[in-house]
Amino acid sequence: MAKSLTFENSAGPQNGQAVAVFDKADHTAYYKCRFLGFQDTLYVNGKYQFFKESNIYGSVDFIFGHGRVMFQDCNIYARMPSNSITVTAQSKDFLRSISGFSFQNCTVTVSPEISSNKQNVKVFLGRPWRQYSNVVFMESFLDDVVASEGWMEWKGVPVNNLFYGEFNNFGPGADVSKRVNWTGYHLLDKKSAIGFTVDNFIDGSEWLAETGIPFRRGLLT
Repeated sequence: MAKSLTFENSAGPQNGQAVAVFDKADHTAYYKCRFLGFQDTLYVNGKYQFFKESNIYGSVDFIFGHGRVMFQDCNIYARMPSNSITVTAQSKDFLRSISGFSFQNCTVTVSPEISSNKQNVKVFLGRPWRQYSNVVFMESFLDDVVASEGWMEWKGVPVNNLFYGEFNNFGPGADVSKRVNWTGYHLLDKKSAIGFTVDNFIDGSEWLAETGIPFRRGLLT
């Protein structure tokens, strides 16, 4: 468990991949932490990981990996220099793999230093690093920088096998009327969204209490 720590890769925006944290352990938790980088800031590759009230900064695929990860009450900050920014690159590579990202009650916006230039920024919630890429955003605030199509293709990776979902998001970027028209993109109902909560997605009630980190077991409503 990590609490109130800052993890930074200071390589800068022009130097390609620059991971601030690579976590391949199971049952890890982060509370009120900051993750600072540009490309590939946070590499999560373990089973059942939890991020609570943390701030994550990046520009290209900055939350990525094969892990089974829950983000709750986190701020996701997009940074320049890229004008087209991808938040996630989830890499579930087999249908039955225990792998995916779930974001609940998070905020997706730009980092404060570029807030005056956000009209020139386009943020995509994710693109599939592998064909079974699995990402859900639910009950989250999506700022107006989120692209109307929501999600981006990865050249050479099919989009029919992935699972991208949204449920009860709000804010100017949450309009789903122009989202991608992919077989693998879903507007979730409440019954489906429950599968992406702390209890069901990372078995949180079985282990999170021991960390002392507060967590919400189910949906907001």
